[in-house]
Amino acid sequence: MTRKHILAACLLFVVLTLAIAGMGYRAKIDLEAVVTDQFNHQQLLLAQKIAEDIGDHYAFLRTCLESLSLMWREETAAEGRPWLAMPAFYSIFSEWNVAALGVIRPGGDAVAFYDGSGRPMAADGLCSEACRQAFATPVRMGHIAVSRVFCPENGPLAGRRLTAMTMPLADDSGRIGGLVLLVDALAVAGRYAHNVRSGQTGYAWVLDDAGVFLDHHETGFIGKESLEVRRQRDASIDWSRLTWLIENRVMAGQRGMDWYVSGWHRGSIGLVKKYVAFSPVSLAGSEDPGNRWAVALAAPEDEVQGLIGRLLVREFAIVGLFELVVFAMFVATIHFALRWSRRLREERDKTGRELLGAQEKLIRSARFAAIGEAAARLSHEIKNPLMLMGGFANQVRRHLPEDSADAEKLGIIESEAKRLEALLNEVRDFTRPAPPQIEPHDLGETLAESLALMAGAMESRGIAVVTDVSPALGAVPHDAARIKQVLLNLFKNAGEAMEGGGRLTVTAVPVGDRVRLSVADTGGGIPEAMRARVFDPFCTTKESGTGLGLTVCQRIVEDHHGDIRFATSEKGTTFTIELPLR
Repeated sequence: MTRKHILAACLLFVVLTLAIAGMGYRAKIDLEAVVTDQFNHQQLLLAQKIAEDIGDHYAFLRTCLESLSLMWREETAAEGRPWLAMPAFYSIFSEWNVAALGVIRPGGDAVAFYDGSGRPMAADGLCSEACRQAFATPVRMGHIAVSRVFCPENGPLAGRRLTAMTMPLADDSGRIGGLVLLVDALAVAGRYAHNVRSGQTGYAWVLDDAGVFLDHHETGFIGKESLEVRRQRDASIDWSRLTWLIENRVMAGQRGMDWYVSGWHRGSIGLVKKYVAFSPVSLAGSEDPGNRWAVALAAPEDEVQGLIGRLLVREFAIVGLFELVVFAMFVATIHFALRWSRRLREERDKTGRELLGAQEKLIRSARFAAIGEAAARLSHEIKNPLMLMGGFANQVRRHLPEDSADAEKLGIIESEAKRLEALLNEVRDFTRPAPPQIEPHDLGETLAESLALMAGAMESRGIAVVTDVSPALGAVPHDAARIKQVLLNLFKNAGEAMEGGGRLTVTAVPVGDRVRLSVADTGGGIPEAMRARVFDPFCTTKESGTGLGLTVCQRIVEDHHGDIRFATSEKGTTFTIELPLR
């Protein structure tokens, strides 16, 4: 995998991440809209339920009045109290937030009020204008009317916000009377709305027909006009949105959802956007359409966002996990691709080196073949005449005095003929090598025998020989004669490099599945110009050398499936041979 591919893959991953992030953001927007709508609908359902409960409360009291009307004609006086002194009725009224019960006797014009225990109460301020109008002509007999909320300024119920439920009645003789229930509006509203929560911190509030709080979680607001009390708490806030909302929707009898901005929420101070749902409570129906309450539930936007946040946390956790898996797979893919690419590159380089080595061997073999063919022809053409020349020179020299000049010249001819014959034999061995006879032998013994043959030459040059053969070496597969030829050649070259004395170090140690044999001298090293051609045929620095010694060494080692190399400097040269142990 190239750098271009990696960059393209990284770019693809970034694009994928951005695409997922974009879809996630779009999903967040859609989720906010859905959750907000669902939350508002839940608030609306709660508001409707509270409104229905308040309506049912007044419906029950209507039923109670209808039941009492059947008994109204059977009224009997007992110590100035009517039959309504029966405990069962008073306990019901007390339980259902009735503050007082009023009775107008047939033909009477004054309302006698009784408390929850049946005790008479002072009537001051208890019968509102709506109460009086209900019994004024023309009278609708048996019709139950619910008044708007009023607050007596004096009397036993002064300061309490009440509604009056009136029911005009007539006895058999046509005399008019009736019943009156004074209902505690604050108690009814608080009964169904005060402990209701929307979400975690949302709350309900109830307004009467004049926009006065009948219930609110802040008790200091109850009984006060809803907009005015807010302005008094914080006049710096723009209440125009809430004013429009209450006047044009909430108090107009609408049912729906909206929002407004407040300056606080429970114990938190600061601008808060709130979602609100509202529903009307009709108390008088079509007879008095304006006589209605409003129930509203409000919750801060942050709370809805909190619900969305929890959903988004899970969503983004899933997306993040997916991204993490994708990223891990991406990294793993890049890692394995790079690793595979590196391995392919290594294999390619290894194969290239092997092919290059094979090519060099082929070139060397072709060169050796050409040299061998020429050398064979020259050896055949030169060797026999050379032997005749040497033989004739020997015969003639034996008949001459040893101290004659001619005998000395003939001796030179004879020695040069022998030298040339040896050279031709060396060339023959190089061009026509016999295959090695590889068998397990003690390599240490082969080394010792080779050093023994060179001991005299080394000693005469003042060369100290140091050997280090590992005892764990054991038998090593090799042709002892051929390896001995290699060692003798290396010893000979080392000795010639240390004419003035030095140290020859020979080591043999196992390394993995191979044995490493090294021959190191302390001579002057191989000239830099010759180092690249050390194993080439006829490469030599000696006037009398053939330049075939190291070439023959390399061929013998390669025939053993081994390797030979060297390292040289001004302080000496080290030849290293590695042979397989199997």
